[in-house]
Amino acid sequence: MLLLGALPLRADGPAVTIVTDPKATEIERYAAAELTRLLESLFEARVALSPGAVPTDGTKVIHLGTTLLPEVGKALDISLEEQGHLVRSTPHGLVIHGGSPTATLWAVYEYGYANGMRYLVAGDFLPVEKPEFTLEGYDIVLKTASQPIRQWRVAGDTAAGLASWGFDDNLKLLRQLAKLKFNRVSLPEAGAWPEVEPIDVTGDIGGRAAFGGAREFRNPEEAVTGLSARIAEAAAALGLQSAGKDAADLPTIALGQADGGLLPQKAAVGPLAPGAGFSVQAHVVGDHNPELHYLSRAAFDPRLTADQALVDLATPICGEGVAEALSLGFGAVAEASALIQKHDPGFAVPDPAMFMEHYRSADPAPAWWAEAKGLYAKGMNEMYRANTRARDGARPWILYHAKRYTFALHYLTAVESARAAGIARAAKDEAAWEEQLALAIEAMHNALGIYSEVAADQSDRGVIALLNEHGYRPLLEALDELP
Repeated sequence: MLLLGALPLRADGPAVTIVTDPKATEIERYAAAELTRLLESLFEARVALSPGAVPTDGTKVIHLGTTLLPEVGKALDISLEEQGHLVRSTPHGLVIHGGSPTATLWAVYEYGYANGMRYLVAGDFLPVEKPEFTLEGYDIVLKTASQPIRQWRVAGDTAAGLASWGFDDNLKLLRQLAKLKFNRVSLPEAGAWPEVEPIDVTGDIGGRAAFGGAREFRNPEEAVTGLSARIAEAAAALGLQSAGKDAADLPTIALGQADGGLLPQKAAVGPLAPGAGFSVQAHVVGDHNPELHYLSRAAFDPRLTADQALVDLATPICGEGVAEALSLGFGAVAEASALIQKHDPGFAVPDPAMFMEHYRSADPAPAWWAEAKGLYAKGMNEMYRANTRARDGARPWILYHAKRYTFALHYLTAVESARAAGIARAAKDEAAWEEQLALAIEAMHNALGIYSEVAADQSDRGVIALLNEHGYRPLLEALDELP
């Protein structure tokens, strides 16, 4: 999934000077670096920093910081709360300002957002239409947050959860969460980071390409002791304070199955009632960009709806007419998620028996399996339709969902075939037993191979590793049971 890379700066790009506070904090210096990156990426600008001094060479001026020059602060004539931030045009130039250093960083990201930049968990996407550079006409003021605490909870003790993520993986995610204005992270207590048992990913497996030649899937850290402390320090540098445990008064928003199911799932998020805030947890985080985007924006605008947030997310980076197909696709998967929650909340949750229990049973396949399979097929089709309509830019993001939903479709085919093999086995119908077992193996292999084409992080690779361990290999072993 790509995103921003280094761009060659054109000689005719605008010359911009960022006026900063000479006593800027570490977060404010980071904000200046991020603003420089945005100006270069969006406008191919030539950027200079000027601590405390306004240039006289005629370059465009952006005033950045929590503490502004007196004449600039007077022109703003506004007082912000700690989380308040703004982007406003003034006679002195553009002002990007926050009520605290962290809010100033958010104001930088708000400037990028106003120019079409979108922040997803895997990285940033540029708008498909290049914006025109100007410092005029900005009047964005977010005085306060209706959800003061926006917490990310590191969750999951399986290979598919965040337990398998190393420091660099978590740092990348934290940087994206900072762009989404999350301000707290809940970590396992010191020394309590979950251990993930290594999984062999050699030999005949499905989706082997996802592992890049590695012999086993494991947490990339040599030792997870102290990992929480390192992540907490990195989070603080981005303005996210740490909490060892969730605050008792924070409602938890579980994106996907709360206990870490491996199939893509969606749940309705919002509307948000004013309160202390929320705590978000997710396992396969790539599934949940629309929800995280909505929470990020609705935390400062309670009137925003999830439907409008999806349009606001997709249109700048995909083009017109794409959000509608995305909405239909996500809606179909939400229906499939509701079926799983109603009929079998533990379906596809990591466990040694998670797949082969379907093969060991001779009970008729439940009707909801076929219904869920049809809904994932609809979700897949809508994602491919959206991908066809989309212009260059965010197609990798849409393709990720298309492949995830295709994976789910093949997984359910494997489940159905495994059950049919189990029924034939119980009836001693050897021909059907062998045929259905072969179909289950083929469907599982296809599912993992398709998923590997878009596997982007440790959770994606963890899903593939777990399903090889608990599904594909046991199916191959079941062949030995055949007469």
